[in-house]
Amino acid sequence: METLVPVLDRWWDHAACKGMGLDLFIFEPGERYSKARIREAKAVCATCIVRPSCLAEALKYSTTQLECYGIWGGLTWKERRQLIPATPMVYRDGKYRQIKEPRP
Repeated sequence: METLVPVLDRWWDHAACKGMGLDLFIFEPGERYSKARIREAKAVCATCIVRPSCLAEALKYSTTQLECYGIWGGLTWKERRQLIPATPMVYRDGKYRQIKEPRP
């Protein structure tokens, strides 16, 4: 039996895209897609009550374009990338290197 808190935490159960084909929102690497398809996906996201949660999830867990290709939280990868803080750098061995943190 589920408790109330975990059920309420499942934001995706309330998403406007629930039950829709994911092919509208998710693009395969190298796949050609149209601006009309992006507009259509963003139109669905614009009506979604859990859009902030979807975007937060995409920003939290998807650090590369391949992990989060397509429209998430109403934004494309390029749009989301602008919201991701710069990766911290460290100067070591005469070069700047990114500090890589383990993924959750």
